[in-house]
Amino acid sequence: MLAIIFAMAANQQAIAGPVYPEVGTYKLQRIQPAPSGWVLENSPWLPRRLSSYTKGKITLFSFFYSTCRDPDGCPKAWEAFQKVHASIQANKKFHSKVRLVFLSLDPKVDTPEMMSMFQTSMSTPEAPWSFLTTWSESFLAPILNDLYVPAAREFDDAGKRTDVINHLIKVFLIDKEGWVREIYTTRFLDSDVIISDIGTLLLEEE
Repeated sequence: MLAIIFAMAANQQAIAGPVYPEVGTYKLQRIQPAPSGWVLENSPWLPRRLSSYTKGKITLFSFFYSTCRDPDGCPKAWEAFQKVHASIQANKKFHSKVRLVFLSLDPKVDTPEMMSMFQTSMSTPEAPWSFLTTWSESFLAPILNDLYVPAAREFDDAGKRTDVINHLIKVFLIDKEGWVREIYTTRFLDSDVIISDIGTLLLEEE
């Protein structure tokens, strides 16, 4: 009889969906400081430190590139960011306290002008979303290294560089002081969990 009761309870929980810890009932530890390399936003002539985009607000940060087609790669991060962006817009307590940041892995293709178009179409005053790039891969490499994100250009059978960049999807939640507090990978990229973690960091500030 007990086995039947436990089975029924487990089945009801599965139907109801996963259970997340309540906001503020747990603590996110400091993992590492966010890097501060040189990045570009709307112009190739106005470089800024990455720290300009990772301090002062809670920041959700990740890498992407515009020609990525791997369904378990950039599109997965895009989907999570869009859901988080929508949740921030729908909740006034998040307004102007959280930013989203994408940094391109392909500076040759993803120019500041192209990034500006993404930003214009996606960013809102309530939930600013910055799309950044760099001058070249040599400026990008230190940022990748600091965050332990492997990324490498794929070559075809003739040894020619392709437009495919193999990289590990990592999404970083950074507090307003510039500390990485959580890292999400493709397997654990759940927008509801991210929103809960953002809420927990906001409670720290009160």
